[in-house]
Amino acid sequence: MNPVRWKYLAAVFFCLSLTFLAATLVLPLVKSQQEVFYQGPAVSYFGGDTAVSGYYIPTVDQGSMVKIAVSNFVPGGIELSVFPTKEGEISPTGGSVFFQTLPSNITVSFTSKSAQAYGIYVISYNGTTYVMRVSAVFSSYFWLTAYTFVGTAASLSSGILLYYYSFSSRRWKLEQQAIREAKQGASTKKETQAVKRLNPS
Repeated sequence: MNPVRWKYLAAVFFCLSLTFLAATLVLPLVKSQQEVFYQGPAVSYFGGDTAVSGYYIPTVDQGSMVKIAVSNFVPGGIELSVFPTKEGEISPTGGSVFFQTLPSNITVSFTSKSAQAYGIYVISYNGTTYVMRVSAVFSSYFWLTAYTFVGTAASLSSGILLYYYSFSSRRWKLEQQAIREAKQGASTKKETQAVKRLNPS
């Protein structure tokens, strides 16, 4: 494949990489009301009677309301903990927003004091199952932030390839033009010599 075709392929790859990078930066900023349902526990009881399940609430804006409703469980059979966490993680980075052994169905509501992601731990005892509903305003594309580095690396590498093949294609075109001119010159010289042999002076 000549460098011109590689140049076009590199240009397409570069455009796609830039589009993907823009998506990882912009789409996670688009937030709307979301409602997610979970059936727990999220992990199996490996021969014991206690299970710890972790859940992640993507970053919500400051002043945004978060609601967590837990139902359909044996009273006293689960323990609920809600806490601030780092983006993309489920580990506490501050004091609990809520922590309690639940005696009955409950809805926990709180207002986020800052732009913050939250984690939820649900400890289930005695094989207790439950249903949990999380309602908050966050981006359904939050997971794209994990691919920002991939988009950046792809954009840089495809940009370098585009630059290289742009230079190579220009050089290739000049070489092809020189070859054609050389062939035309040789052909013209042969024709001149043939004419001279046919018409000697």
